[in-house]
Amino acid sequence: GLATRLIGISDDPADDDDARLRKRIGVAAGYVTILAPLSLPIQTRGHSLGYVLAASLAIYSAVNLLILARTKQFERFVVILIASGPVFVALATAIGGGLLGSSAGPVWAFLVPAYAILALGPQRATPWFFAFLACLAVIAVADPFVREVFDPGPYASRLTSTIMNTALPLAIVFVMLRYTDVRRRRAEARSDELLTNAIPRSIARRLKRGEQRIAEAYPETTVLFADIAGFTPFASRTDPDRVVSLLDGLFSRFDAAASEVGVEKIKTMGDAYMAVAGAPTPAPDHAQKAIRLGQRILDEATAWRREHGVELELR
Repeated sequence: GLATRLIGISDDPADDDDARLRKRIGVAAGYVTILAPLSLPIQTRGHSLGYVLAASLAIYSAVNLLILARTKQFERFVVILIASGPVFVALATAIGGGLLGSSAGPVWAFLVPAYAILALGPQRATPWFFAFLACLAVIAVADPFVREVFDPGPYASRLTSTIMNTALPLAIVFVMLRYTDVRRRRAEARSDELLTNAIPRSIARRLKRGEQRIAEAYPETTVLFADIAGFTPFASRTDPDRVVSLLDGLFSRFDAAASEVGVEKIKTMGDAYMAVAGAPTPAPDHAQKAIRLGQRILDEATAWRREHGVELELR
């Protein structure tokens, strides 16, 4: 709960799933940017400029997050956040003695386009990828001069920092990609559930594969309708939450029965339930299947009445 509140400081009730996901990724990147530079003094072997640079970026990111929490201007926040990346990486690499020094951070620079693509989207991320390439070019050109000013450090220090500066930024990218993929899959599952509540599952699959116009004839089918007798007066004197809960429980039983028998639910309309046998998958025994489903529905309704203590009949 606390983690969700912390990364949700820019959430808006009007956000769709994609916008909310991008905002939370961007805010999480802001928190990471407070912590990540704190290893720089260790990598630069206690150099005073390492402390100054690490503290500056941490404070910079913290202030940026505070402004975001007050203004909710997310895109301004992301641009300011990722714009600091190339500058910080170039300076940190220089303080550590260049590309082969103790704080070489070209992999950290890749977080710039990674954050951009996750928080701003693929189209707006392209310029930031070129900013990453420009950062690498500047570091490479400046490397001979930097080595004359800053000591690259002993081999053991450079080896440790190289491992750290490869593992940490790639771990951050992995965690954010994994979080993004998990959230997207959940959103897709919700969309699929809504879609299959409105149209048959087999038709939904065909639409998702790219079919745009589906028009087919089924000369032999059986259509089943079921509704609750006396439902309108019952609903008028019953709490709406209980009505919805009861209907959801009953129709969920019907859905499971229809799936087991091989009948396709078409839709629900208030207290009415409609299903068809023999479409969209043809079945020579469509009438028998519909009758079996009708028998199952009556059995499920009896169990439902007994479980919830309601005196409602099905027809």
